[in-house]
Amino acid sequence: TSVYDIDNFEVTSVISDIELNKKEESVTQQLEIENPKLWDLKTPYLYKAVSTILNKGTQIDNYTTTFGIRTLEFTREGFFIHGRKEKIKGVCLHNDLGPLGSAVNYRATERQLEIMKEMGVNAIRTSHNPTSPEQLELCDKMGILVQAEAFDCWELPKTENDYHKYWKEWHEQDLRDMIKRDRNHPSIIMWSIGNEIREQKEENGYKIAKELVDICHQEDPNRPTTAGFNNLSTAIKNGLAKEVDLVGAN
Repeated sequence: TSVYDIDNFEVTSVISDIELNKKEESVTQQLEIENPKLWDLKTPYLYKAVSTILNKGTQIDNYTTTFGIRTLEFTREGFFIHGRKEKIKGVCLHNDLGPLGSAVNYRATERQLEIMKEMGVNAIRTSHNPTSPEQLELCDKMGILVQAEAFDCWELPKTENDYHKYWKEWHEQDLRDMIKRDRNHPSIIMWSIGNEIREQKEENGYKIAKELVDICHQEDPNRPTTAGFNNLSTAIKNGLAKEVDLVGAN
């Protein structure tokens, strides 16, 4: 694995041995970048890590991961990036592109985010499902913070044919897959496990919340979890709000 800066200059690298005849092989590599340039709202500096598999000196596969370096902290005093207090000026941005619908168009997505920035927005909430890789790539490049949201409902339905039909079989894999896919994006600052879910009023709703928060922490121990509560008083009473790291009030 080699790390390159924005000018495509190699800044560090590491080599590991793996056994290609195994069905599955997991390798942990550690690299250190001296005096890194930091990802920030006004200077969204990005590095790329190129992971290459060589078999007797011949390349047989490679994968590029774009990432940024930054610190985040949420305290009672507010949100801090690189130790600097920053006010989150966010919008709940649904996954459609107006008259273009939900099909992903890179330039239309970029234009939408440009308009948001012109309004003074520095953060978006991806409502209410995993967003496109293109949107996250653009947020990385444009210095926009992201609350990445996974679900609009859990077991209890909002409409006849929504995600509740697939919840039991698919929720764990879908949540893990979303976090694994997106956790290298520096723009993402928190994971949302749900939007105005019906379990806010259910006695055992906290059990599902705990399961989802545990999954988030397993796959990414570095970011906090949240949820959008529109029945906050009941979510507090039944213990659901207590399970998330940051309580969201709609």
